[in-house]
Formats: sequence, C-alpha cells, structure tokens
Amino acid sequence: MDVTFVDSAAILGNSRLHAASAGAKVAAFTLVLATVVVTNDVLVLLSALVLLLALASGMRMPLRRMVPLALYPAVFAAVFAFASAPSALSAILIVGKAVTAALGGVVLMFSTPYPQVFAIVQRFVPGIVGDALLMTYRSLFLLAEKLANLTTAIKLRSGLSGRQPVRAFRATTRALGGLLLYSLDLSQREYDVLRLRGYERRLRVRTMPSADVAMDRALLVGAAGLLAITVTVRWAGGAIGAYSWLLAVFCLLTLLFTATVRRRKS
Repeated sequence: MDVTFVDSAAILGNSRLHAASAGAKVAAFTLVLATVVVTNDVLVLLSALVLLLALASGMRMPLRRMVPLALYPAVFAAVFAFASAPSALSAILIVGKAVTAALGGVVLMFSTPYPQVFAIVQRFVPGIVGDALLMTYRSLFLLAEKLANLTTAIKLRSGLSGRQPVRAFRATTRALGGLLLYSLDLSQREYDVLRLRGYERRLRVRTMPSADVAMDRALLVGAAGLLAITVTVRWAGGAIGAYSWLLAVFCLLTLLFTATVRRRKS
C-alpha cells in the first residue's frame, strides 16, 4: 500500500466528502460496520457494497487504487470461509462482509486525513495508545522514504536487474535489515525528543470543523437508514426479506448513475 498516495488523496481531495467533518465520517463508518455485522442477507450486503462504490465514484475518488486495497481481506476471508462455512452462500457472505468493511475503511482513509481520524479515536482510547497511533503514522512516511532510498542505492551500486533474482533477493533482505535498525533508532530518538519537550502522555490534535454540514447529515442519514433496513430485514423474517432485491436494484442504479456522471465530467 502506498501510504503517501493515500495521505495525499485525503489531504488534497476537494470533493464534498472531503469537506465533511471527520466525526460524521467516522460515525457513518461505524454504522456501516454495524450493518455488515448484523446482516445475514447477501443482497443487503451487496447493496451496502454498491452504495460505497457509488459514493466513491460520485466523489470522483481514485477507484483504481481503492478497490485493490479493499480486496486484500478477501484472500484471508476466503481461506476462513473455505475452512468453516457450511454452505456456498455462507462463504459468499463471509467474503462479502470482509470486502464491504474494508471498502468502508478505505473510503474513510482516502477522504479524511489520518490526524483527524486520530483526534476522534483519541477520545475513546488510553492516552499512550492514541499517541502511539499518531507517532506510528508519522514514522511510516519516514520509513517509506528511507526504504526507497536504500533500494535505489543498492540498485545503483550493484547493477541489479530482473535477470538476477537471487542477488536481488539478498540485496532486498539487507535493505530490510538496515531499515529495521533504522526504525529502532528512530523510535528511540523520537521518544527522547518528546521527553525533552515535556511529553506527558497526551498529544492533543484539534479537530477541524465541517465545511459541508449538509454532507454530514446525508452521510449519517444514509448510513443510519441502511442499518435500519438491515435490522428490519434481519428480524422481520421472510415477509420483508423477500423484497431485499429491490434495495440491491436501487443501489445498482445509483452506482450506474454516478459512474455515468463521472465519465461525462472526465
């Protein structure tokens, strides 16, 4: 995963989703996760997945970079489903839940700067845990840059190419070993700097106000409505569940509409 690209997309994006408050997006993401956990209907789960794709498409987000990230958990979910699912439908439900939850997280990552998400999470976790999350985020960029420099230096000095896989593998392991030592040194230096500056186990991050209150409300209403429909279908039984395909059709039409609008604007 290209962390720098994700961070750039979250910071430099100018869509209405980017303008919404971090609190509203985190709350909507929580409701989507609740929908994924509660549902046992494949069509409802498909509706949630398609709605997330429609949202990303309508906001002109980089779907080509987002979808592969959301599909990573499908590999592990497929292994679990193969080992434990009693039927093919249950296996599809397990994999679909993993992909839908991951896509919701990816949409949040690509539309909200991490420090803003951290500012929300910080209110519900111990101080040392929240600070570790924030410093880990900062260290990822330093380590990514260091790894890129090490890889470039090794290639230039040893003249490695794709025709020498053994030498390339050895050089890569040496680079990773050097990166590990660098990361240990980096963590120690960051800790020393924080202590010298009077660190008291709490790094304060100020949340930014919403630039689009209407979008905040739309996200919350849409996510809450999806959860309400899911709960109704789950506990109402087959009388309502037989019509869950209507929700799926509506979501597919929404995705088709947003994709068409996106293509015309591009």
